[in-house]
Amino acid sequence: MTAARATGDVAAFSMSDKVIVVTGANAGLGLQLSLRLARMGAHVVMACRSLPRAEKAREGVRAEVPGARTTVLPLDVAEPDSIRAFRARFASQVGHLDILINNAGIFGAPLSHNSAGHELHFATNYLGPFALTGTLLPLFRDHPGARIVSVGSLAHRYARLSLTRINPEAGDYSHWKAYAMSKLALTVYTMELNRRLRERRSNIVALCAHPGMAPTDIVKNMPIASPKGAVGKWFNGMMERLIPTAAEAVKPIVHAACAEGVAGGDYYGPGGWLEIAGVPAKARLNACASDEELARKLWSTSETLTGVSYLNAHAAPGTSGASEGLPSSDFLPQERLRVASNERGACGGKAAEPR
Repeated sequence: MTAARATGDVAAFSMSDKVIVVTGANAGLGLQLSLRLARMGAHVVMACRSLPRAEKAREGVRAEVPGARTTVLPLDVAEPDSIRAFRARFASQVGHLDILINNAGIFGAPLSHNSAGHELHFATNYLGPFALTGTLLPLFRDHPGARIVSVGSLAHRYARLSLTRINPEAGDYSHWKAYAMSKLALTVYTMELNRRLRERRSNIVALCAHPGMAPTDIVKNMPIASPKGAVGKWFNGMMERLIPTAAEAVKPIVHAACAEGVAGGDYYGPGGWLEIAGVPAKARLNACASDEELARKLWSTSETLTGVSYLNAHAAPGTSGASEGLPSSDFLPQERLRVASNERGACGGKAAEPR
């Protein structure tokens, strides 16, 4: 066993032949991922909503890693137009990719919607990655080592996924439930994505990884991070001793993207107590992640809501079956929601064994 395998750290592996797209790369986990992957020699495409912040982040990467190969491209994963524009720029400026890390996410937003009318957590944390993956799939180099990694969350284990309630009304909205459901949807989708890639005998594999808990903006916005009572503050102080740095928290994600021996459909997280911290290990999944009927319904609903269709039954084995991801201009958000509401499906509440 190599030292890298023994410690759960793949930093010694060379990724010099890989092009890796990291969404949300200008801060938090995304920035730490960019740093680690740059140190490993990869060409890192930093896909970020704010170009000024992205350029500042790239300067930091280059200061830490002289000679780092980085490309900055604008991307707001919540917005369909931005996803299509990113695909065009990426195809023109870079051309191909080997690994996609769907990292960008939000937590704690008040009830709001993207330009297509979708609740913002669901649009950013799930629909965006679904659409982005579909539009980039034809640009993958389909060879061993090609991977699509979805960054999950411990919160997904306690979520319920109902395809009839993905756009909650004001009186029924909880940003915590919206966040957890979006992460559960991302996990269910990723397992289905891997099944469809296997059916087409693709070398690309899809899998998930979560960081445990890390001092990122998402964790800082959680209610537990700002306790009001004495007991809550005491508990928070105890938890701070267990929470890893962002640099440590990305290890399961880097493992999923780069390590030898991972397989499609795997789910990694920290191997320590409650999966809060520790070296990468197989993590516990919400039982819904194995619900293939729910996954098929979610996929169909997602195609309806995004206008991006790929890896469907009509595609021949060995092909991506991906469209250009251009939705019909006369297919309005209200109609999308009406069609999607006919796709009944719900699941949630149970955690499966590590896989």
